[in-house]
Amino acid sequence: MGNLMNTKYNLVHITTSGEYKAPLVASQLFDQAETQATVKEGLVPQKVEAWILGTMREYWDKAAQEKVTSLKKRCPHINIRMINGIGKLKGFPAEQMMIAARKNLGTDIPVIYHCRGESAALKASFLKSKFPNDKIVLDVRGFWPAESLYNKGIEYPELATGADKTNYDNHLSNLKKAVAAIDGITTVSQALRQLLIDVAGAPLSCCVVPCCVTTVPNDSMRAKWRNEWGIKDDEKIVVYSGTTAAYQHLGDLTIPFMKEFAAQNPKVKLAFFSSEIDKIKALLKTAGIDENTVLLKKFTQQEVAGALTACDAGILIRKPTLVNRVANPVKIAEYLAAGLPIIIEKGVGGVSDEMFEKNLLYGISLTQENWTTDWNNINRWIGSAANLRTEVREYVNKVYLWKSAIQVSREMYRKLLS
Repeated sequence: MGNLMNTKYNLVHITTSGEYKAPLVASQLFDQAETQATVKEGLVPQKVEAWILGTMREYWDKAAQEKVTSLKKRCPHINIRMINGIGKLKGFPAEQMMIAARKNLGTDIPVIYHCRGESAALKASFLKSKFPNDKIVLDVRGFWPAESLYNKGIEYPELATGADKTNYDNHLSNLKKAVAAIDGITTVSQALRQLLIDVAGAPLSCCVVPCCVTTVPNDSMRAKWRNEWGIKDDEKIVVYSGTTAAYQHLGDLTIPFMKEFAAQNPKVKLAFFSSEIDKIKALLKTAGIDENTVLLKKFTQQEVAGALTACDAGILIRKPTLVNRVANPVKIAEYLAAGLPIIIEKGVGGVSDEMFEKNLLYGISLTQENWTTDWNNINRWIGSAANLRTEVREYVNKVYLWKSAIQVSREMYRKLLS
């Protein structure tokens, strides 16, 4: 193809199953696509689109249309299409609409379909059968066969029986089918990469693109927030930001640890940023924590990044189950982008050893029954948290910003197009 830096291609990010409605997908798919359209270093695509494949009912749904409108405002440099079909008519006219959208991109240069999950990749394989020069990249953000069990309270696949085991096997078969149909794979952690190679036949060329953020908020509002919250200069805010979902282990691990941390160090102030503050209040009451001694805040997705800059360390404690060992929660990137080093359960989050070596992460080991930690060491670590803010953000700029991470994807695209 000659000079590959001059290679022309178009890029289409694809999502299915109503996932476009989730804030997580807005940041992980649509923001990624917007960055692909605006960053001009590397192998730059000619055009970038995002396709939302769904049901015809969604097309006429007011809430769905409002969501798509908000995504278009959020990502003005990409073309967002809804491609919908009728289930009773085997999805008609979705396939015809996909062909038309593909032709609209021009048939003289190839298209790379960057697909969120197995379903999207299998949909793209239909288009590749019509346009054989196109390429499919499967973007695996989690190990769905095990996650489907986790949603039912089954923490390890080997514990599944009966219908649950059958469903797990079906999901794994679907993953293998998708892997066989694609040209390249990106995934969120080295642990998940290796798992995909071992159990799904993924190629060794499978590369790691973690869950990222678009920007690094500055500290311009840090002093204002802390003053409003009554935080003294020598006090440290340790924050949990997120939902009360079972896999977050708030009641059995996170809150008990935070309670003990505050008891061990009077300079530590606890904070919870969540859309589910009432549920967190109930969990605090069960743990014997007076809610009036804790900072409880409900922020919009846009506000939370700035509010986190007023804190000093983030909390990410989950059981080291298979799902949590291979996942890479976007919470990690959000904490780090705000300048926060993280207290994290060892073995979870799909993070690199380098982050522990740089003291960006402090690893602990907890159990539901009992746990201990070296409070002298952790108190020294939290005392130095302010000195880590610059190094934390330097690491984010290299690894956890979309403008950096998309270059890993572009290198994969280059290899596929060659």
